[in-house]
Amino acid sequence: MLLAQVESNQIAIIIILAAILWLALILAALFHISRNNTMGFSVKVLWFIIILFAPFFGSIIYLIWGKNKKF
Repeated sequence: MLLAQVESNQIAIIIILAAILWLALILAALFHISRNNTMGFSVKVLWFIIILFAPFFGSIIYLIWGKNKKF
């Protein structure tokens, strides 16, 4: 019943904003990986692969756990 009151334009705006935030999360993780000097090349490649195959969870896992680790 609540969805019947929400217009389709509002739903589209919510979806677009969620997609932009999702893309920003992925790009932030990839940018941080590329700028991290303490990480070896093979570890960077591994994180890139993880983020490409599981973008949402890979980005969150990297930003929470991986960005402060010394590999």
